[in-house]
Amino acid sequence: MGKKSRKATRQKESSAPHVAAAAPGDTASNTASESRPPSTECWICLDGDPDDEGKSIVRDCSCRGDDAGFAHLSCLVSYADRKTRDLIESGKGDLLEPWVECPHCRQNYQRQVALDMANSLLSFIDENYPGSEVGKLGGLGMIIDAISIMDYWKKAELREEGKRAASQMISAIQESGEDNNDG
Repeated sequence: MGKKSRKATRQKESSAPHVAAAAPGDTASNTASESRPPSTECWICLDGDPDDEGKSIVRDCSCRGDDAGFAHLSCLVSYADRKTRDLIESGKGDLLEPWVECPHCRQNYQRQVALDMANSLLSFIDENYPGSEVGKLGGLGMIIDAISIMDYWKKAELREEGKRAASQMISAIQESGEDNNDG
């Protein structure tokens, strides 16, 4: 292989998304399994080891390089939680944004990271703002969006999760319409 061919191959490989190697049973990984560089750390907690739940760091956005954008899912959830509380307190900003997009490259999270963040948003809403139909609908929409770009046709559990989210969304919309008709 000539110099030009090797250089083109290296450039192509370096532009592929980095995803942390998954720990056994780790659901916060995806199929774009290129292992991360060994010195990579979570940009939030600055630790490269698995988190308290034993999950490795992940990255599924447009960040590039050996250390940009990698984080533990638990750290991303904590960050989104804090950021959302700040946005609610200030009354400014899109409350879903911290759950949807990488704060560095501004690309929406993809695949399993997007799905895990959407499920975490629903838990956050249920625990802190149980009456927020807008938050619940936003989280359910995020689940449907994440599943729609995954290989859902190959995985029964993704199809079932998509059906569940769609059914919950339809029910919430219908209940919202009934509440408006009662007034």
